[in-house]
Amino acid sequence: MKADRAQWDRATAWRRYCGFLDISMETFMEIQTHLLTEQLELIGGSRLGRRIMRAERPTTVEEFRSSVPLTTYGDYLPFLDHENPTGLPEGEYSWVHTTGARAGHKWVPYTRRAYNRFLDNTMAAFILAGARHKGDVVVQPGDVVMFNMPPRPYLSGLATFGMQERFAFKGVIDPAEVEMMEFGDKVRLGFERALATKVDVIISMTSVLVRTGQAFESSQKAGGKRRSSGVKRNGRAMRRMLWAKLVSMIGRRPIRPRDLWPTKALISWGIDTDFYRERVREYWGRLPYEMYGCTEGGVMGMQSWERGGFLFSPYADFFEFIPEEASRGRFTGQQQPDTVLLPEVEPGKTYELVITNFYGMPLLRYRVGHMVRFREMPEGGWAHGPEFDFIGRGDDRVDISGFTRIDEKSVWDAMRDAGIEFDDWAIRKENVGDKQFLHLYGETDGRVDADEAAKRLHQTLTGVDQFYRDLETMLEIAPMQVTTLPPGTFDLYYNEKLAQGHPLDLRRPPRMNADDGSIDDLMRLASTVEAGATQT
Repeated sequence: MKADRAQWDRATAWRRYCGFLDISMETFMEIQTHLLTEQLELIGGSRLGRRIMRAERPTTVEEFRSSVPLTTYGDYLPFLDHENPTGLPEGEYSWVHTTGARAGHKWVPYTRRAYNRFLDNTMAAFILAGARHKGDVVVQPGDVVMFNMPPRPYLSGLATFGMQERFAFKGVIDPAEVEMMEFGDKVRLGFERALATKVDVIISMTSVLVRTGQAFESSQKAGGKRRSSGVKRNGRAMRRMLWAKLVSMIGRRPIRPRDLWPTKALISWGIDTDFYRERVREYWGRLPYEMYGCTEGGVMGMQSWERGGFLFSPYADFFEFIPEEASRGRFTGQQQPDTVLLPEVEPGKTYELVITNFYGMPLLRYRVGHMVRFREMPEGGWAHGPEFDFIGRGDDRVDISGFTRIDEKSVWDAMRDAGIEFDDWAIRKENVGDKQFLHLYGETDGRVDADEAAKRLHQTLTGVDQFYRDLETMLEIAPMQVTTLPPGTFDLYYNEKLAQGHPLDLRRPPRMNADDGSIDDLMRLASTVEAGATQT
């Protein structure tokens, strides 16, 4: 049933959507066990279930974990044909996909129950993003939301329509109006339209928020000449701009987005969020609130109102964890390492996530590829359960000489600690003779010197990764190299891939383990930018 403002009871909303934060670990596992048992009944009689479970019909968690093998997406290919689905356990509600540089499209069918749970978990994130304390519900139906989201069939695109239909949120722009619009144009139009209305909630990639803030500063440095003609024609937009100008003058600083859109909640995602946290608050007036999920599993975790690490939702999927040291052979297709459950994880340790879908969705003991690190337990114990950080995809980590596997979060942490900021970057392993190096290609307007950046990043990486430190002490090498690229290189890359018809996820080079073709394209485009600058 669609929610509306008149029917919205704040206490009931908190209990329904955020109550899982207060349950014990015992209750968490009881919920997990109940939903898994139900899932085994739903999927056991289907052709997909019989194939994956090898004709076994486990009825308990223990039987399930001992008899059903760990799986990857390839195990489901005969069944996950979105144009001709067969053998699924329950009629699908909607097909969504994610796109990866190596895997192509991964299509996943969402049943109606799974889709509704996904929206419920998203609603929990909306509430928690605006909460200042337990029970604080400031977000409500009818609020205006700026959805900077990819289109359907991406899962986040489905959320744009679902949150509007289920909870009566109003988009700054009607999602149907701009669904087929190029993503960058849609984001720009959204901000332009928002000048003529209020914005209660913003949900966007962190990188989009930062770039928008930078664009505001650049516009003012250019004397405000980039102001849209739509602003001049709209009285409300003009008043909003004048008010923002007054606030900025009192503060003796440039206009920032927070002056135009004082929001109740700001939700963002991306592994770069921690790096840009203060920048987001500077531009938008709020620290970003994060939720954790993926196409195959929906919204699986989120922060509490206290903005700590992520907390798993017991209603999303059944969770298992492979210790890091046992997860390395997962692409051989032969290794079946043991897993642990959430009560058994160790603080400070890294694990590969394994999920089993609920609600009749198809994935069983599925290796998502995500690596998560559980935080150290605070004195006095966890307030809401074990907190974790998403540190990157296991297949995206860079292996140097067998000593270390650098993940994306470690690179972001090293750049933050070194005080180095690239507008965009890609990193990979390169061989020079008999030695291996970690080579970062970063876009900068001259703020960063390549040799100095390499030196400082090497120093900070030794602080955030003990195995990287062993490279220097045992092999006597400093493997970090940096190549700087001129401003606009990554934008040219994006536009070139757009013109070639590549989907959204493939319009930027892989950030980790960039392939030869991507690096060659970056270097070629960098030369084009430099040549153009020389001619002007």
